[in-house]
Amino acid sequence: MEPRLAYRTAAEQIDGSLTFNTDDYIVEAKWLSGSVDRAAADAFAAKVRRKGKNALGLFVAVNGFSSVALDTYREGTPFLTMDGADIFLVLDGRIRLDDLLRAKRRHANETGSCSLPAAQLLGSTS
Repeated sequence: MEPRLAYRTAAEQIDGSLTFNTDDYIVEAKWLSGSVDRAAADAFAAKVRRKGKNALGLFVAVNGFSSVALDTYREGTPFLTMDGADIFLVLDGRIRLDDLLRAKRRHANETGSCSLPAAQLLGSTS
């Protein structure tokens, strides 16, 4: 992975970016007391769509995403989601970050959905 720290364009703040395999990801990170709502998801989707043709988004939110936000991006999405449970499973060594990103990307390409919980890949609810 080739990460880049936060930067600012003339019109917006970008929390970071990374290149993984041949894909470039714009990263949005939220540490909120509640889940990310649809308005924030819509704003990030618009930010990703304003980037290069093949840019993807990675939306990381420690407390997850509202059901409305996930439903909105269930059948077509410019971004993947990661929540605190995903992060925990990566940090706990139960799944590698590269394997998780690869699975999430494939899932999004096959289904259109932004969400694939790491626990689902591992066959658990933890």
